Amino acid sequence: MPGKIRVGFVGTGRISTLHQLYYKDSKDAELVAVCDKNKAVLKKHAEEWGIKPGNTYEDVRDMLKRPDIDAVEVLTPHSTHRDLVVAACEAGKHVSVQKVPCMSLSEYDGMQAAARKAGVKLKVFENFQFHAPYKKALDIIHDTGIGHPLAVNIRMWESIQPLSAWDVSLNTWKWRISEKNNYKLPTIWDDGYHKHNIMHLFLGKDVDSVQAWKGGFRLFKLVKIDVPAVITYKTRGNEYGTWNVSAAQHLPIRSDYYGCDEAVEISCEHGIIWVNGCTGNMFVGCGGGPGAPGVHWMDEKGEWKSDCTMDANWKHSFIACTKDFIDAIANDRPPYRSGDDARHVLRVALAIVTSLRSGSRDVRVDSITDGIPRNLAEEEEPQDEGGESGHPPGAAPK
Repeated sequence: MPGKIRVGFVGTGRISTLHQLYYKDSKDAELVAVCDKNKAVLKKHAEEWGIKPGNTYEDVRDMLKRPDIDAVEVLTPHSTHRDLVVAACEAGKHVSVQKVPCMSLSEYDGMQAAARKAGVKLKVFENFQFHAPYKKALDIIHDTGIGHPLAVNIRMWESIQPLSAWDVSLNTWKWRISEKNNYKLPTIWDDGYHKHNIMHLFLGKDVDSVQAWKGGFRLFKLVKIDVPAVITYKTRGNEYGTWNVSAAQHLPIRSDYYGCDEAVEISCEHGIIWVNGCTGNMFVGCGGGPGAPGVHWMDEKGEWKSDCTMDANWKHSFIACTKDFIDAIANDRPPYRSGDDARHVLRVALAIVTSLRSGSRDVRVDSITDGIPRNLAEEEEPQDEGGESGHPPGAAPK
């Protein structure tokens, strides 16, 4: 494809500020248009990013008509993804869609079918797999004598009033606690796709079954959210994983983004790997104790090694993930991850919701044939979801 790849954003909410980073200095691609039904948010970001007034849209259909746009990034609430992705594919645009890709397997299959028919790329934008310390851990697993992973344990901490520089609007939280958009699971469904995906990567094999439990922490003593929680992932062998997340009202987590951070422990046949830090800056300045951000491992000789030279700031995983999308278009290859891999992770996510809503029973991943069974669906509480997203084709602007 000659010249720069020209990209449009559908949705300019909080996460779009990280998606935009790659395009600021890229020699391969440029952000040329943005679409959002929220006029104030649209205007603010268009001015910040240098988007010309004639290249802003409130109706996604108008933006998709432009023949000079090669690709779009869909950055809207999850329940809108299927219609937006299919419309973009039918318009001949390559598509990157923010995780979680959609709300059911049939929606995902419909998106994939539309991309195949149109001959365009479809990428599920999951940036954690591009986080430099996680990539280093995968290199250690694949390229050293540490052996095959036997257990992967993800420990996550959330703080309601963190030492964070990122302001997240109430509208952003409202759609995340809705049934329609997020199964009322702002941590387990929305953020969870990241965790399920890296669990799949580190274990190196498909997840066979899952079992999930959650409590109910009250956000500002009012809104009940889906933490604490413990998720177990089981394979058909002896390999397994856990995701353990807790929340506190005043835990002093420093972060440039959301008020949370993670650490991952990977037990292998001949050694152990520790990965400190991801979303936040909790390990910055920790020279002793658990250690600085980066990767620490005990090798097959029982000797400890560390690599903290990579840039572990979360934003770089977004830049690298966007680069993969652009490179896949330019070199006509499948983006990483897409197809069956991304579908399996979605199926794991749906099995976890099914476990939560059926008494924390063990749920086989292959028992999920579409979405959440109707008898396990929860009623939606009436609410105005507000706007930080482009609207689906055919919908009137709000």
